[in-house]
Amino acid sequence: MMKQLKQAFPAILMMLGVIGSVALVSKISFAMTRLAQNNEQQIPETKPPLPSKYSDNSNKLDSELKLKTQDDVTKLLGNRKIKEIKFLKWKDAKPPKEDNPNIDGNRKVWKVTDDYVGGIDFDSGRCKSNAKLTQVLDAETGDNLMLEVRCPKGSFESSHPKPTAEELRILENSR
Repeated sequence: MMKQLKQAFPAILMMLGVIGSVALVSKISFAMTRLAQNNEQQIPETKPPLPSKYSDNSNKLDSELKLKTQDDVTKLLGNRKIKEIKFLKWKDAKPPKEDNPNIDGNRKVWKVTDDYVGGIDFDSGRCKSNAKLTQVLDAETGDNLMLEVRCPKGSFESSHPKPTAEELRILENSR
């Protein structure tokens, strides 16, 4: 029996080599097919950009807008001392670095500026004096598109607890 096994051993090795080669070729072929499929799937589709939430409404008549006049704006904002109200397009009203893909540049808006000499409270704190508030309202819907509060240096009080010395050190080292 041992003699027969010794005689069959080279034949068994050859068969295993052939089977291994077939299996290896099969695995490589499978992997290449998968790679080709993945490459086909990874071709990016070119889709048109999504429409902005606040699309161009420059072709609408002012009579079709919710906020038609400065009086409409002051009624919406309540009893605020308004310094200036301007009827503009979004591209002319937004801050230079503001880029919002949800608002078309030709969208009709009202830009309102206020001065709060006595200060103003807001979510993150309080501006103790000489606050400047800029607000942009959508003329068609009355939605608030932007609100900015500017506070002179030294006039801001945070509503958050003051950072510890350790937190200040970490913040300084992270810059």
